[in-house]
Amino acid sequence: MKIHILGISGTFMSGIAILAKKKGYEVTGSDTSCYDPIKSILEKENISVIKGHKIKDIKDKDLIIIGNVMSRGNTVVEYILKNNMDYVSGPQWLHDNILKYKKVIAVSGTHGKTTTTAMIVHIMKKNKMNPSYLIGGSPKGNFKSVALTSSKYFVIEADEYDTAFFDKRSKFIHYNPFLTVINNIEYDHADIFENIGEIIKSFSHMIRLIPSDGTIIVNKNDLNIKKLLKRGYWSKLKTVDSVKSSGDFNLLKKKQYMLKYNNKNFLLPQNIIGKHNYINAVTAIGVCKELKLPINSQIKALSNFRGVYKRTDLVGEVDGIKVFDDFAHHPTAIKSSINSIKETFIGKRLLTVFVPGSNSMRLGVHDAQLVPSLNKSDRALVLTKFKSLKRLIGNNIKINVIETEAQIREYLDKENNFDIILVLSNRNTENIFRYIKR
Repeated sequence: MKIHILGISGTFMSGIAILAKKKGYEVTGSDTSCYDPIKSILEKENISVIKGHKIKDIKDKDLIIIGNVMSRGNTVVEYILKNNMDYVSGPQWLHDNILKYKKVIAVSGTHGKTTTTAMIVHIMKKNKMNPSYLIGGSPKGNFKSVALTSSKYFVIEADEYDTAFFDKRSKFIHYNPFLTVINNIEYDHADIFENIGEIIKSFSHMIRLIPSDGTIIVNKNDLNIKKLLKRGYWSKLKTVDSVKSSGDFNLLKKKQYMLKYNNKNFLLPQNIIGKHNYINAVTAIGVCKELKLPINSQIKALSNFRGVYKRTDLVGEVDGIKVFDDFAHHPTAIKSSINSIKETFIGKRLLTVFVPGSNSMRLGVHDAQLVPSLNKSDRALVLTKFKSLKRLIGNNIKINVIETEAQIREYLDKENNFDIILVLSNRNTENIFRYIKR
């Protein structure tokens, strides 16, 4: 069977391409652009990526997998519909061809999905449980973002974003997990959801699919998750608490971060940066405990977890200044990322460079929360042409608005008394790092 993937360059759809290739299908794909690391990953798998979507590239294909970046009006989409070609969404193809034969562990929530998923997979691999998986990011070390194995388990990052132009349900509706993580729920994806109530409803739809012998692991401290659970659940519930130690799995901090489980304290590894990542770690441990893995062997595994690219990622050092890259683009994630750096490097001066790129940011729904989050940094640069953000930031003495990457270098030539630079964006940041370097 010949499969062509429209919108192949995203982390999820490139993962679908690799899984389809491993299933023995002939796979090609197209997109408007394709950058590393996805470009190199697909090349290694011998999957051809065509720049631009053209009718001639799909005419001889047996099936078209359509990514959610594609919309009505696109000439290729219109051709598919007009000619009654076989097509399917990525999540639906994944369910029908792989997930329905596996026990699915789905990691959901507004923040922390990628790191938590990577941690779960890392722990399972180190404990000789070699799961299939699909991670929405690139783990560090000898660790790919996607794998198909003979294991009965499949670990997947479960996104609440819509499935395709013809299926506006959240992607995770297709995964039918037996074990689900819900890290947190906040308002995001304003181009898809009108309000937080709609997001909670979508999570409720996912919960309705979990069998009675399945498990839901939730952040006990999240107010929107509490609202979600009031709608009903029919599976075993386990909780993670990082505030009052009243959950099944609890994060404590004395001199160091610790896990409290069954009234026993376990020292957590020190190679993890920031409270939010320690919450992710405790959640991952909670998942793997459901799989009967001992706590101590899990903590040993996490001690050599190297993290995920673009997730509090130390990418280099310039003139003695440490430079970190992070995917954070929601005000809560921005605040957590900044706090993590300040907590880890006490007394060090931090410059945060934020590049807004999400649809929610473009629509201005996070404007009120953005400045308080950025104010946690000693200084901040916001690289944007959004007029609403310029007006919002105004004359804030800690935050400067810039319009080009070159202005980062100009700023650093004048203000160089920083110990750490933290770059925050859900976009490609290669150009930014070129201007941070001299």
